[in-house]
Amino acid sequence: MHRGAQGSFGGQPEMMEISPHRRWLSHTLVQGVALVVIDIAIVWVSTLLAYWVRFGGAVGERFFPSVNTVSAAAAIVFVLTFWVAGLYRHVWRYAGVDTFLKLTFSMLFGLALLVSANLVIESQGGGRIAPLGVLILTTVFVGLGTGTIRAFGRLVAYAESRTGSNRSRRILILGAGDAGSLLLRDIETQPDLGLHAVGFLDDDPAKKGRLLRGVPVLGDIKSLASQIPKHRIDEVWVALPSASQAQRRGILDVCAFANIPTRITSSFARNQATLGVSDFRRVSIEDLLGRDAVEIDVDTVANALNGKVVLVTGAAGSIGSELCRQIIRFGPAKLLLLDVDESRLYETYLELRLTDPDSPQMCMGDIRNARKIDAIFAAERPDIVIHAAAYKHVPLMEISPDEAVMANVLGTRNLLNASELYPPSHFCLISTDKAVDPLNVMGLTKAIAEQLMLDACSRGLRGCAVRFGNVLGSRGSVVPLFEEQLRRGGPVYVTHPEVTRYFMTISEAARLVLQAQSISRGGEIYVLDMGEPVRIVDLARKMIVLSGVQADIEFTGLRPAEKLHEILTRADENLIDTGREKIMSLSALRWVRPGFSQAVDDLILYAEIDDRDNMKEAFVRIMPRFGGHGSNEIGDRTPTARRGGSPRRPAL
Repeated sequence: MHRGAQGSFGGQPEMMEISPHRRWLSHTLVQGVALVVIDIAIVWVSTLLAYWVRFGGAVGERFFPSVNTVSAAAAIVFVLTFWVAGLYRHVWRYAGVDTFLKLTFSMLFGLALLVSANLVIESQGGGRIAPLGVLILTTVFVGLGTGTIRAFGRLVAYAESRTGSNRSRRILILGAGDAGSLLLRDIETQPDLGLHAVGFLDDDPAKKGRLLRGVPVLGDIKSLASQIPKHRIDEVWVALPSASQAQRRGILDVCAFANIPTRITSSFARNQATLGVSDFRRVSIEDLLGRDAVEIDVDTVANALNGKVVLVTGAAGSIGSELCRQIIRFGPAKLLLLDVDESRLYETYLELRLTDPDSPQMCMGDIRNARKIDAIFAAERPDIVIHAAAYKHVPLMEISPDEAVMANVLGTRNLLNASELYPPSHFCLISTDKAVDPLNVMGLTKAIAEQLMLDACSRGLRGCAVRFGNVLGSRGSVVPLFEEQLRRGGPVYVTHPEVTRYFMTISEAARLVLQAQSISRGGEIYVLDMGEPVRIVDLARKMIVLSGVQADIEFTGLRPAEKLHEILTRADENLIDTGREKIMSLSALRWVRPGFSQAVDDLILYAEIDDRDNMKEAFVRIMPRFGGHGSNEIGDRTPTARRGGSPRRPAL
């Protein structure tokens, strides 16, 4: 028994569901037929009016046959030309100038057909259909009538957008150029969005006081702070696609201080013919902290990567995966993805295959396993190794220093040893600003990794390290942590009112790493220009504004071994220009001291058995400065408590 005919097991017959496509066709057909009927009526009235004007109001019964003949011919011609032009499929409340131009051209083409038919019939001795003046007047009146009917929907939409201002969100548009005009047009055609444009701000003095689509230009962008309260602005929309990151950041800082939601258009959204509301997005923290895009030497990077076998460790992590996304665009012969996180590794692999289905290759493995690393190098013979795998969370590494040593020190040494056995053309270590005068285990292990790389370079390896600060949006970093705290309604925890950190976007960091790797000749430590340090409390305040959550900020106090301010170079390190934007190199690098290799061997041995006292002694042998490691001992197994015994809350 077929359920479609009888319902479910003999029940009531099921109603046939009409598909959305068929409903759309039905609705469009009804609208089209209605417009055809209206157009025919307009043509008849226009013809009658044309005769009345042409003959000075003397239109008697003797003209009616001519009126009917002309109106019938004109109706056929104009309906056909409108249909060919697609005018019966338009949604007229969203009509623009281009639509009405199409209507005008259709009218002119219809007039040309009527005049041509009139001349042909007259040349055959059949007499004219109508005087030329009647045909011209009929066309003019038909154009006015059909245009008015079609403009009615557009006018209704515009009126709704203006009269609904009391219940709509009052917005201020920054930029009275093409982008701002197109945004306003899109807002006017969509009154259901609930947006009312109060005015524009633009730095062109010639536009001040002028009207753009009926909306005034209130002043320049510098007056934003005063215009917001003056006009009771609810939202600011930044229609400045070509604005620099610094200009945007200044605007966004004003809006954040005023607690006003802001939307911006991406710098690449420059298709001015189609730009509209959907091209604008809410501001992200990257917009508040980011910088102008870095221009790298694409040819140099391409020459270094194209056709090469590239191995990226930590390929499933935040930095590693972004490096892979950028590397694959340069056409490597093979891109080896090495990681221990099987799920994220597989996700990264699938994503990369959308760009290049052939070059990505998964290498499931742990950098602490020397045999596995040697096997990968022996089988794949990578030309370039970018080592991004590392443990990076400072509090966790303070609790588990043995794991920090095994991953960040032993793992790096295993990769360097394999690189000396099967030499690649280049080895690049991803380092951190926490490696400078380290006060914590994580920073110390990364400083040792830098020294291991320099030691290998002294034996002929072509390698470099790239040192930079915090990366916005990376897993476990401050931004996702604050976002999670805000999702819970707050409070937001900050360690100290004056604590600062350097920030860089993931994509910018990856670009600069690839640029540094491409220019390295071996033995360099590169330092990326991180801009100005950011106070974490200011970051927290901006994120609270962006979230719309009324959350407090609580200060928890600096954690043991945490610095108030990070630095990118030691006092005895000098920066020299590399000739590449935002990339500096450290001058007068010192090779590792005698006994370094034995001290590292001892450190790894003690880490394998979790002997923390001897680990600290080995740390001090490697880096004597670490003798003042801080108030807590290495490997304190519990998070440090506050005075009074209450546990420390999660913070940065």
